[in-house]
Amino acid sequence: MLHTLYLGLFKHLMDRIQGFLKKHGQLETFDEVWKALLPYSGFLACKKAYHEVTQSQEKVQQNLGRCDLGVLAVAMLQPGSAQLIPCKGALRCKRVLVNFNMMAQY
Repeated sequence: MLHTLYLGLFKHLMDRIQGFLKKHGQLETFDEVWKALLPYSGFLACKKAYHEVTQSQEKVQQNLGRCDLGVLAVAMLQPGSAQLIPCKGALRCKRVLVNFNMMAQY
């Protein structure tokens, strides 16, 4: 049940984050960082942009769930002055979802 809840929250949050990144012109940066990740033990790198990943590719979504906070932080590394507060809010929201997932696994 927690897995289903997490996937629903994750999907909803990533849809919102994609809209946010589009609005602030950072979606391409997010996708470039996402595609530039290198594979390591337990992590399969993806060569597709995140928005090209379908729901049936759950393994890719699990991989993104492991590193998306870092990818999001890099994509919003240098926000403009008008984007500073919304960027902090987006990062805080994603950090809360990561904390929820860690507590659920515990």
